[in-house]
Amino acid sequence: MSDAEASCKKVNEWLEALPEFKNPSQVPFMNGLYFFYEDGETSGHSKNGRIVRIGNHPRKQNGLKKRLNITTGETRTAVYSGNFLAGAIMRREKPNNPCLLPGPGQGHWEKQDMHACEKCKPTENKVTDLLESNFRFRCLKIDDLALRNIMEEKLVATVSICPVCKPSEDWLGKYAYSEKVRSSGLWNSSYVFEAEKRLNAHDLKKLQELIGQTLHL
Repeated sequence: MSDAEASCKKVNEWLEALPEFKNPSQVPFMNGLYFFYEDGETSGHSKNGRIVRIGNHPRKQNGLKKRLNITTGETRTAVYSGNFLAGAIMRREKPNNPCLLPGPGQGHWEKQDMHACEKCKPTENKVTDLLESNFRFRCLKIDDLALRNIMEEKLVATVSICPVCKPSEDWLGKYAYSEKVRSSGLWNSSYVFEAEKRLNAHDLKKLQELIGQTLHL
């Protein structure tokens, strides 16, 4: 077993101790990382499925619940950066959808800070419905902004290079424009496959400590 595989196994096993949520209002703190799980996606490292997204609120404090609230509209540009999820839905249903033009990652549903037009508003509803029905999440309390950002990088890097935690054949993410999403099985692009940032022994010890602190809130 490689170091990355062993580390990923520990990450998944330790996170399973944290409660699962469907609604951001259930989360008892305002700062931390979130880990999304998607129905139908499994992993040999977790009996309850594999991690499909690791996220953060990296620029400001007290933004965890807002970042997780899919009714605020931040889901498109934040929870699934670059709007990978909606673009994948469109590409699976209609590869030549005009809302994806002028090219991969450049359509107004995939480009940062762009807005839905009348033609693609039904996809906006599908994103919300899919997140509400097929996704659940766990949260790890990390108040320190710098530590939270570092742990996000290291966790994404570690999970993305794990040979065990890979997407199923019919995973929606295989229709995303980002090759990193398609290959890694994560709705992430930043820090994906950056092996030099993977968790080391010190990081794992800190992660275990943070999980323990979260459980004792």
